[in-house]
Amino acid sequence: MSECINGVLKGARRLPLTAIVEITLARTVNYFVTRERRSHAMVANGLWTDFAYKMFNQWHQKSIDHTVTKYNHRQQSASVVTNGSRDLDSILMLSKSPIENVHAVSGLNLAFLVHTLKKVCAAYNINAASMVKIIMMFKAYKNTYSKAFQPLYPEDYWDAPEFRLVHDTTIRISTRPGRNQTSRIHNEMDWRQTRERQQAQQRENSSRQ
Repeated sequence: MSECINGVLKGARRLPLTAIVEITLARTVNYFVTRERRSHAMVANGLWTDFAYKMFNQWHQKSIDHTVTKYNHRQQSASVVTNGSRDLDSILMLSKSPIENVHAVSGLNLAFLVHTLKKVCAAYNINAASMVKIIMMFKAYKNTYSKAFQPLYPEDYWDAPEFRLVHDTTIRISTRPGRNQTSRIHNEMDWRQTRERQQAQQRENSSRQ
């Protein structure tokens, strides 16, 4: 939301105050209305999110270096050797169920599990998208926020920790000796307005002439 408002404010410079307020409110409301309509359409059509498509393609590139050593059609299990670690990872696949019933013996994370699964599916002509669609569809992201929101209370209401705090949160991040940098995440409002500054200098020079 902050990025949206920052973009609106950057495009509304040098406007009257009333116009700035109106355009800020109108564009901010329109931003969320547009996203709401697109979200409802994606949920109704069972579409994936843009981020899910991006990660799915990246995981496909990683799966190329893996090797499937054996596959049990009866148990629908496969053994995959990863190129990076040369470790043998057994993946159990259930064709009637999606990835929520896919188990990794060595406790793999989701990214590693998916691109390992994609290698097995490619080797035996199985549609990998059908195995992972339940976690890739936009409906999965919607269900994540469907529960009641629990706000984070101020620090004064927190229980005293049972351990000793080592890191001081008031210390600024040190990037190199003799120079500290704030931990705040920068956005477009922090960029230097070089073009505007040059235009202002040109107008000032022309007025002097």
